Amino acid sequence: MNHYQFTIVVRDAHAELIDLEDQFFEAGCDDALLCRYNDTVYLEFDREAESAVIAIRSALNDIKKLGFSDLIVEEKGFSTLSEMAERANLSRQVLSLYALNKRGDGHFPKPMYGLTSKSAMYSWPEVATWLFHQGKLDKAQYDVANAHL
Repeated sequence: MNHYQFTIVVRDAHAELIDLEDQFFEAGCDDALLCRYNDTVYLEFDREAESAVIAIRSALNDIKKLGFSDLIVEEKGFSTLSEMAERANLSRQVLSLYALNKRGDGHFPKPMYGLTSKSAMYSWPEVATWLFHQGKLDKAQYDVANAHL
């Protein structure tokens, strides 16, 4: 069994719901930390399973038992370099050097969008794959980012 860390945003949950923590616990999310940011509810999981796919699917199913359906696995989407650096336990500066192809193999993934924004957005699965092949990301994080759900 391996441990997989991932975050699921529960977009149709409301931060002011009473006993939300107990409800998630009783539904099987006893390995998650319930968090709130403004009106957004999300769970940070540390789940043990045979594979990342099994870990994430079982967490999604546990949340769905409560009637929630607007769920986002954070590690499957887009992120800024700062967010990805934190996930990979690297400094923002080091990841910027990789993105500028001043370090690494020169094939860092291209930004997905962000042409009008000051912060470019990157596909975390693409960057996680690149970091894994560079020896900068552990296998569990790579597996979560590339889990086909």
